Amino acid sequence: MTANNGMIRWLREGEARLPGSARKPVQILGHARQLNPKIQRQIVSAFEGGHYEMGLNFLWSKTVASLKTELATVGIELLGEMLGKTDVGEHADVEDILTARDAIRLAGELGVVSQTDAMRLRHTYEIIVHFSRLDEEDREREEIDESEAVASLKACVKTVLARPKVEVAKKFVEFRKALESELFTAGDDMVRALTSSPYFFLKLTINILMNSAKTSVGATLEHCLSNTNVLLPELWPSLQATEKWHIGHTYAKVYADGKKTSMAGLREALLKVKGFDFVPENLRSDTFIRAAGDVLRAHDGMDNFYTELAPMNKLNRLGTSVPNPALPACITAVLSVFLGNPYGVSWTAKRVASEMLEKLSGDRWRFYLDEVLPNDERILGKLNYERPRVRWVELVESSKLADLQIKNDRVSRLITAAAQKSDRDVEKQAKGLLGKYYGRRLN
Repeated sequence: MTANNGMIRWLREGEARLPGSARKPVQILGHARQLNPKIQRQIVSAFEGGHYEMGLNFLWSKTVASLKTELATVGIELLGEMLGKTDVGEHADVEDILTARDAIRLAGELGVVSQTDAMRLRHTYEIIVHFSRLDEEDREREEIDESEAVASLKACVKTVLARPKVEVAKKFVEFRKALESELFTAGDDMVRALTSSPYFFLKLTINILMNSAKTSVGATLEHCLSNTNVLLPELWPSLQATEKWHIGHTYAKVYADGKKTSMAGLREALLKVKGFDFVPENLRSDTFIRAAGDVLRAHDGMDNFYTELAPMNKLNRLGTSVPNPALPACITAVLSVFLGNPYGVSWTAKRVASEMLEKLSGDRWRFYLDEVLPNDERILGKLNYERPRVRWVELVESSKLADLQIKNDRVSRLITAAAQKSDRDVEKQAKGLLGKYYGRRLN
């Protein structure tokens, strides 16, 4: 892969475009090639009968199932790597490891859908989740209106269902193939391009190489380890602690599994960058990482206001001494519960989250703010919405985050905006950080 614009932009082949004349449900669904005529008629009937929630739920189930199925072709273990779930095996069920939010996020990052379309899918999901939580009394007063339902219908069809098959971006396939089948040197175009690419590409590169180090054999493994030794010294100064711990954890894993070739290759690479500080002394951190994953699965679920409390209590009971490798996953999970979503927060789970956040030392807050938050797409994405921003401002004030010396200038501006209670500036700074992560401006 050469150092051109392809390094910072996935090419989406065959992106579906609905004609401007497709405005009514029957017209829009006529382009949903992945739905058979019978299913199309059922959804049209629900919409025409004013049963928008029922029709939208049925439509959404088909949309997210298609998205997950296609993402699974990337490889289950690699998807796990990309989500920070390091204990996922290749034979795991994609339904067990991918929530709807995960599927949307990965589809956006891999270029299966554009960031704009990913935003629309997230909004559709938020609408569905919100109305699913309403009790009977609230349902009498609130319901999905026609404009919301049709906009969501159009988003699902245009983004996913209008294609004969959603294809994982070809540039991603080429990128992974190059890392696993070609040998690079420090002066190669691809190496130079990576060092100046958006952080997402650095993270993706580490995910692919570490996944290959754990699972590949033969020539593929040799290429992976050789390229790791070339790329890691070039990328190390730009890597955040999350990715460095990932590499260290992978070394510990292949060591424990007795994979001598992988262990030797990764050991050589870590020695080059003096990276053994990031190798965990034991795998105790896995317990915390799995517990944090359980929190996020509940948080992303349909009934999260009721289901978040149990996994939050479990995470809290593991102890206040969170191992460093697990710190990024744990803080992200706890912050997700604390900030909630555009429609509200689980008050019982939020109380536990508040207690855990209050126990974080200034050093740990600085670690998160400097080393994790700049690339924490989940938390930065929440700050696009008003209610989570209000709670973020509350957190900055109660935890005195403005008193910390933050090295990352963009994060420092985000904290300052919150300390000044400037909602507009908090949103602006969060979008700026997301834009830097993806390498594009987010409006």
